Amino acid sequence: MIDQAAKKLTAAELQAEFDLDESEARLIHAASGGWAPFADAAVAAVQTTGRSLDELLGSAGLADFVVSQTDDFSLPLSRSDQHALEVLSLLDGFDEGVAQVAFDVAAEHWMEPAWADGPTVLLRLQIAGAVMAGPEESPWSVPLLIAAWARKSLVQEGLEGVAAAVERSLAEAFTAQLELASTPESLLVDNALVLARRARAWELLDRIFLACGYPMFYRYHRSSVAAFAQLPAQALRTIPELEEVTTVATMVQEAMLGAETDAEATLGERAREQVARFTAPGALRRELGAADDTVGHPTGRTVPQDAGAPSRFHTVMSEMAGLGETGRHHDAAEAGASWVSSGVVRRPRRIVRLHASIHSVLACEPGRALALLRSIEDEVKEDSVVGDFLGPAVMAWTALAAYLAGDYERADAMIVEFARLDVPPFVQEQSFRPAALVVEAYRSLDKLDLSAAEETMRRMRNYPEMGDLSYHVPIIEGLLSQLVAPSRSTLLRSEESIDMHANGVGVTGGAAEMLVASRISMLISLGQLHRAEVLLETLTGLSGMSQVLFARSELVAGRNDAAVRIAEAQYYENHVDTRNRAELTGIKAAALLRVGDREAAHLAFLELLELSVLLGTVLPIVRLPLVERQELLRMSAEEPILRKVAEVLAPSSHSVGRASFGSESLASCMDRLSSLGGAVVGLVDFPVLGHREMTLLEKLDQGASVAEMARDLLLVQGTVKNNLSSLYQKLGVNGREAAVARARVLGYLGSVRS
Repeated sequence: MIDQAAKKLTAAELQAEFDLDESEARLIHAASGGWAPFADAAVAAVQTTGRSLDELLGSAGLADFVVSQTDDFSLPLSRSDQHALEVLSLLDGFDEGVAQVAFDVAAEHWMEPAWADGPTVLLRLQIAGAVMAGPEESPWSVPLLIAAWARKSLVQEGLEGVAAAVERSLAEAFTAQLELASTPESLLVDNALVLARRARAWELLDRIFLACGYPMFYRYHRSSVAAFAQLPAQALRTIPELEEVTTVATMVQEAMLGAETDAEATLGERAREQVARFTAPGALRRELGAADDTVGHPTGRTVPQDAGAPSRFHTVMSEMAGLGETGRHHDAAEAGASWVSSGVVRRPRRIVRLHASIHSVLACEPGRALALLRSIEDEVKEDSVVGDFLGPAVMAWTALAAYLAGDYERADAMIVEFARLDVPPFVQEQSFRPAALVVEAYRSLDKLDLSAAEETMRRMRNYPEMGDLSYHVPIIEGLLSQLVAPSRSTLLRSEESIDMHANGVGVTGGAAEMLVASRISMLISLGQLHRAEVLLETLTGLSGMSQVLFARSELVAGRNDAAVRIAEAQYYENHVDTRNRAELTGIKAAALLRVGDREAAHLAFLELLELSVLLGTVLPIVRLPLVERQELLRMSAEEPILRKVAEVLAPSSHSVGRASFGSESLASCMDRLSSLGGAVVGLVDFPVLGHREMTLLEKLDQGASVAEMARDLLLVQGTVKNNLSSLYQKLGVNGREAAVARARVLGYLGSVRS
């Protein structure tokens, strides 16, 4: 029987009964379900503690205190329904589905067969005034003070241990459910978070984060920020990876203080802005003092040996990061690909596969990267969350992998699609921005959109975390300088920048090879062919590019027949891709023109134009020596293919549609193709020097006299003079100073000594 004092009142009746204002009456009614004893206890607690109603009714702990001040109170419930209420009081909110899961899990501990019919149980509890249905489609709940009373009843029955076991079992059940859901409902996430934090089940919090990622902080901000903020030291000792997550959650919580009065949608947007801010490049590095953040990885750090057992996800991510740090990107990709093949929870699987593809790109295996990215592309699109990094990261790395694989059409399509998504703020932007910037810069150069390339280069230089892709910055700068440099001194500075990066700490594998190849290209542009050829001998990878560089070196040295032989011999080799073939074909055209075979040169140049249109790049054209390029363009001025080349250069070529081209745009195209690269050396009289001549050059550079040379080389002075005369003749100079300057230009000597 209900005590006479335990009457149920409306909000208006509570207002009159306890002399409350309207907002206080609504607050107490929501927390008490209208039960007068609870309302009386809440009002009394305000008077005795000096705390506001908002404080007292804002936490479960203070609600327990309020209820402890009430006299005996009971509801007309059977023992089974009483236990059902006690189970529901553990939840953050529920609908019929969530309640049924809770009953099914708790029945294993309480052995209550009556709970199989969840809707009927809920109806009885509602009639008894123990649960309340929210307005419209909002969840049901046990009012805060009734939930506190139910917990008090558990203590009185001596069932605290059972309740704790049920609480943990519920946390595990809801966590498992949300891991399997493509887009978990908020009730599922809220209950999993609240229960896991209350049960101090830190491994479950880690699993929830892995399933949802940082977007949970703005999609489910009410429960998620509170669950992860200010985690205790024990949690971080058990799961070290939670350090980064709790840091972000704590900073978001502090930044969001005072924002509770905003609309729910506005709160979500504000939370997203804060999460993006605190996961931006360098933010966590500064906050945590960490030097080894992994791009795009939600935890990223190696698990300490004395830590609790890490999840399989953390283990494989740590393994990949460790392998990548030593340049073993192929092995890192292998580790990731083999792990995801076993099938795991959706989001961790996608993150591992994304990172396996990133390591494949860094291992110069873009084809494999594309295969890995294709396997998650559709599901990432289907489950995309605004502001999350996964969707943009898949597109950006697909664009870069496609570009490096020579599939420029797909790269362009991905750039366009990426641009549609690129609406900040984004969480963990550094996971995709570097890849997007690199591919955009390359494609801008391909289309001679030099202003766009320069702007992208500026963004790359200023971006805080280019990470493993930073080596592309000097390479792209070198390409740009070859097009627009006003003097050879500008080219020399670019070559020195590439050299500095090539010798930097941690540059290994494919990055080192690409930097060496870029430096060789710059040396050829400077006419320093000896240094270029010495480096070419060390370039063991990038076979197709090596052959292009060999052919270009021969062309610039004036060894035209050799350049033609290399181009023709390598054209059909498997290691030569379509872009390499375009480069070789252009070199062949210029060499044939030099030897006087104009018809063959013209045909080869037309083939180059066709290949350039096919690839969507005009760089193989503008990298031809300026004099021969201008002549070949004049010879082809009436060819229809040039209109298609003009389409490649059009601004609309970055878009889905295409523009039409008139005579003015064609003339502009011809002018651009004929004018760029004026500082690049197209032809040098390149002498071949023997060992003794190289030794004499070094002696000249050191300022040695003829007598000193004779003494050091064990020769008579007359022989030294004759050898010097022969050397001067080969170099086309008249004296020692001119010989040293000429040798330095040709790359036989290093840069000017201090």
